[in-house]
Amino acid sequence: MGKWLLAGGGALTVSYFALGREGPIDEWVAVENVRELPVGKFEARLVTVTAHGSWFNKKVERTIWLCRNADDTVTVLSGICPHLNYTINNWQQDLGIFKCPGHKSAFDSKGKVLDGPSPRPMDPLEHQITDGVLVVRYQKFKKNIPVREVYT
Repeated sequence: MGKWLLAGGGALTVSYFALGREGPIDEWVAVENVRELPVGKFEARLVTVTAHGSWFNKKVERTIWLCRNADDTVTVLSGICPHLNYTINNWQQDLGIFKCPGHKSAFDSKGKVLDGPSPRPMDPLEHQITDGVLVVRYQKFKKNIPVREVYT
């Protein structure tokens, strides 16, 4: 009986890594017209991107943080904490900080680490404005390392 349980557990582990594990993400996504973003205030947006797995690709939603600046440039930060990939879903406007729910890393409005275990700042995302529309290059980055490195 124990051998069957061990074999079943091993098969589940192999299945997870072969089939269910999320792979690299590197995709340009149109977000919205820049004029629709309020000036000087961070807002979260969900983008749908494709995670490229070993066997299957799947659509996933990811959070990004946007702030339209007074000069109509835009600050775009990934909503994934660089520590352990928790979703940063808490912008505290009154304090001017992002707070990760996982291990309580705190970041300023530029993404700089203020507190907690995150080994690097929030990841800025490459972006461009085309015909007034914000287009963001969403990339998945390796977690818990001090330098930003694309997950491949």
